[in-house]
Amino acid sequence: MEWKRQQQEFEATTAELKELLFNKGREYAGDYDALGNFKSGLEIGITSKQKLWIFLDKHLCSIKSFIKHDKTFSNESIESRINDAINYLFLLRCLIAEEREKNSNEARSPDESF
Repeated sequence: MEWKRQQQEFEATTAELKELLFNKGREYAGDYDALGNFKSGLEIGITSKQKLWIFLDKHLCSIKSFIKHDKTFSNESIESRINDAINYLFLLRCLIAEEREKNSNEARSPDESF
């Protein structure tokens, strides 16, 4: 693939990822907490990152099957599965960032708060 074509593919993919993340994500997570759908397992001992992994793994298994068999076994395209996996990795990054922010805020003493 030529560099120019790769750049076009990148631009198209990132546009698809953005639309998917913000439209489909709102459907699952709700209006306030963009990561809320991953937190609903906390009451039964499933962490947000574990729940995300379960969702991501489904797509990774499908991608692995595509690589092995060179075809899909459902109506969902391989590009759609790849996009979902990329977005789940981005959401994992967001969960980690949120966790670090929370830990950082808890580590501050009350005198350091503004």
